[in-house]
Amino acid sequence: MKKFKKIMMGIAVVICAFGFTISSASAASDSNYVSTPYGKLTSNAWRSSLSTSGNTYQFTYQTSAVYSGSNSVDWIKTTWEACASLRNSASMSIGISADGVNAGSSSSWQNVCQSAYWQNSNGAKGAYSETRNAVIKPRADYRSGTVSIQNEAKVKIKGDARSWSVNASV
Repeated sequence: MKKFKKIMMGIAVVICAFGFTISSASAASDSNYVSTPYGKLTSNAWRSSLSTSGNTYQFTYQTSAVYSGSNSVDWIKTTWEACASLRNSASMSIGISADGVNAGSSSSWQNVCQSAYWQNSNGAKGAYSETRNAVIKPRADYRSGTVSIQNEAKVKIKGDARSWSVNASV
C-alpha cells in the first residue's frame, strides 16, 4: 500500500508540473536576417517567460535591428508589437510611458496589440529597444500561451533610395 501511495504521489507531482508548464509562456528568442547589396540586416526579438505578481502576469522583452556592412547608414529602426489574447476589459502595458491597451468588455477572447519603435539617425548601425517590462492584468482574463512579440528591423543605406526590412517574432 505504501508503494502504491508513493507511485500515485509521483504521478500527481508530474501532472501538476505538466499543468504549470502549459499555463505559463516559456522564454523565447528569434533572429532572422536579410542580405542586402551592402551587408546583412538582422532582426532580433526576445521575451522572458511569464511571472506572477499579485493579480498580474509580467514579462520582460527586448528587440533590435542590426546592420553589419561597411556602408554608411541614413537610419536604422526597430519596430515592435506586443500582443496577447484578453477579455473583460483586461489590460496590457508594454513599459512605454503613457502606453496601455485594453480588451473590450466582452467575455469573448480578443487579440490586443500595442506597438512602439526606436530609430537611430545618427549613423549608428544598430537600434535597440531597452529591456522593458510588460504587465497584463488581471491574470484571470489572459488566455494562456498567447503572448507574442513581433519585431521589424529596417535600414536605409546612404546613397540608396531603397530600404530593407526583416521580421522576427516570439
